[in-house]
Amino acid sequence: MYATKDDMITRFGIRQINELESMHHDGELSTDKALMDATHQINSYLSVRYITPVVGSEFLTVIACNIARYRLYMNDSDGEVQKRYDEAIAWLKDVANGKANVTYATPLTAQEIEKTTVRPVAPVGASHKGGVFGDNVFAKLPRP
Repeated sequence: MYATKDDMITRFGIRQINELESMHHDGELSTDKALMDATHQINSYLSVRYITPVVGSEFLTVIACNIARYRLYMNDSDGEVQKRYDEAIAWLKDVANGKANVTYATPLTAQEIEKTTVRPVAPVGASHKGGVFGDNVFAKLPRP
């Protein structure tokens, strides 16, 4: 995992973490589940470019804590929690799209990148020789 309960307590305070855990029927386990879910979500973005899990990046701890706290709020997050979550996801999307990097991460090899790339079965336009709307279609349209 990219973060622990202690990391969340350090960032948000024990009072807030205890309050969030009290909202869930499984208490402390809810924090562990939220952190694990955050880790899986982070890996889903990072695995496009890096070997996961990434080791040694403190910023991923921040990202994981923000995502886990958002998940613990049970759809009742305040503006700051929502903003931090949105920023975390935006950064992860930037990483996946090559606009940002993760420090200390091992990049994928060319063969691994090839495996993660999805290509259409047929090139766009290869199976259809005519235009989308030919002259015969336009001729049938009412004129103003």
